[in-house]
Amino acid sequence: MTSHLTAAQTLALGAVSTLYRAPQFTEQSGQPEKLRFGLIADPQYANADPNFEYNRYYRNSLRKLSQAITQLNDLPLAFVATLGDLVDRDWDSYADLLPVYQQLRHPHAVVMGNHDADVISCHLAAQSPALALPKHYYQFSLKGCRFIVIDGNDLSLYCNQANGDEYAQAQHLLARIRAEHQPQAQSWNGAVGDEQLRWLECSLADAQKQGEKVLVFGHYPLAPDNEHNLWNCDALVTLLCRYQVRAYFAGHYHLGDYVRIENTDFITLKGMVDGDELLPFAMVELDGDSLSITGFGPEISRTLVR
Repeated sequence: MTSHLTAAQTLALGAVSTLYRAPQFTEQSGQPEKLRFGLIADPQYANADPNFEYNRYYRNSLRKLSQAITQLNDLPLAFVATLGDLVDRDWDSYADLLPVYQQLRHPHAVVMGNHDADVISCHLAAQSPALALPKHYYQFSLKGCRFIVIDGNDLSLYCNQANGDEYAQAQHLLARIRAEHQPQAQSWNGAVGDEQLRWLECSLADAQKQGEKVLVFGHYPLAPDNEHNLWNCDALVTLLCRYQVRAYFAGHYHLGDYVRIENTDFITLKGMVDGDELLPFAMVELDGDSLSITGFGPEISRTLVR
């Protein structure tokens, strides 16, 4: 599944519609012998003054992102994934950000974050007639590995009036987990809906049948317990562990985190927008049962063997 965009959504989104395309691998021979990929989380650019309370330097993200891309371009990578929140606010932010991403020479896999969903949904809701927030989940395979991108904004308060009853479903789910005092019951999170859950399980079953190692990317963390987690994180953890998913990578919680549950590693990357000069990003290498994360800047390096 490479695109969920309608022709009307594509037209309304203009250049931003390119973020909804799955990465294109046209030069297989140009990929490194070992499977390596880069990771960026939460550039969250805005032409706005810093938020000192949260240590967020929005304008600096253009410079920091450009520096990270320059370094990633020099590495032997199959692709680079951005784990969501490319912008913080304002539709016009994409016009400043997209030219920076055009410097990237590797294929780009994009995860949509909650800030992206809010900005894009508001832009589409203002069209006449209003257009729905698109879904953004897809998969691709490389060198015996299946990469699956999930959409945690599937059910969320970022859905607009053109998303049918999904906004009401999101309100109902949020009210339920608030009543259960679950820490992730926050308005800034979202959930994976039933249709996407079925698609995800079918994808995992197919990858298992094909003998592929599976890695999953999402914006919202799934574990350990955190107020930034996906609303239905427990269901996703159960599903990923049942199918022996090798690792799940997320952003959203800017301090970063890590836990292993059964045979699955859950890794949350640090946010690029945080700090005046801090520049976290990562390179991941898969070699047999070993998953090595090389952290740049404050990002933590790990060697995870199972």
